[in-house]
Amino acid sequence: MFFRCSHILWILILCEAVSGDNVMKAVNNDIAFTPVSGSVSPRTTSITWKHRDNAGVVVKVIEWDREEDSTEIPNPKFRSHASLDKHTGELTLRNLQLTHTGVYTIDINSKEQRKQFSLTVIEPVHKPYIRKECVLGDIPVCSLSCGDDDGASESTVVWKFSAGETLYGRDRYTRTLTVTKTGNPEHSYICTLKGAVNEETSDPVYERDLFDDSNTVLVIAIVVSVIAGVVFLILIIRCLRRHTRIQTQNQPLLQLSSLSSLCSRSGSCS
Repeated sequence: MFFRCSHILWILILCEAVSGDNVMKAVNNDIAFTPVSGSVSPRTTSITWKHRDNAGVVVKVIEWDREEDSTEIPNPKFRSHASLDKHTGELTLRNLQLTHTGVYTIDINSKEQRKQFSLTVIEPVHKPYIRKECVLGDIPVCSLSCGDDDGASESTVVWKFSAGETLYGRDRYTRTLTVTKTGNPEHSYICTLKGAVNEETSDPVYERDLFDDSNTVLVIAIVVSVIAGVVFLILIIRCLRRHTRIQTQNQPLLQLSSLSSLCSRSGSCS
C-alpha cells in the first residue's frame, strides 16, 4: 500500500513538472516565461529556448553562451520579438504574432528542463458597431445587429439597455436583438463582444435615431414639396398676369400703326 501511494505521488509530481503553463494571448501583446524561481545557477554555461509549433516543427528561439558571451536569435520569426534575461533564464516575447503559437521549452547547460510553456496567440476582438433594420408599422420594431470587421464567431455578445438592464438574444452568440419603441428618445442600446483575451463595446444607438428619423424626414419632404408647389404656382400666375397686362397696353399702338399704314397706301387720310 505504501509503495502504491508513493508511486502515485511521483506520477503527480512528474505531471506537474512537465505540464507547465498554458497561456492565451492576443496578437501584439507581450508574454514572459520564467523557468525557475529566483536566478539560474552561477555554474550555468548556456541557455537555449526552443519552440515547437502545432505541426511539430522545432526551432531555436534564442540562445546564450557564457564562453562567447553572446546571445543569438537564429530564427527570423523571433527576431525583434524575443529577449533573454541570462540571470533568471526568463524569455520575453513582445508584439506576439499568430506564428508564435506553440510549446516552449528551455535547455540549461544543454539539458532540457521538464517544465514546458504552451502559448496560444489569437486575434483580439475589435470594437463592434450596431446596424439597424426598422419596420415602422402600427407597432414600430427595429432589428439591431452587433458586428465587427473580423466577425469572430467565438465571441460572446452582451446587449445592454441604457437603463442598466442586460438584454439577451436566443443564445450567448446571438448578434441580433429585436427592440420596440419605448417612447423615450434618450434611451439607448450598446453591444459588447467578449473574446477569449479581451472585450470591446460599441458606441450607443439612441431610440431617437431608430424610430423618429424616418417619420421626420417624410414630414419634412412633404412640407418642402407643398411649399415648392405653391411657390411655383404663384410664379406662373404672376407671369400670366404680366403677359396679359403687356398685351393690353400694346393694343392701341398696334391699331394706330395699322391705320397709319393704310393711309399711306391710299393717300386719303389728310
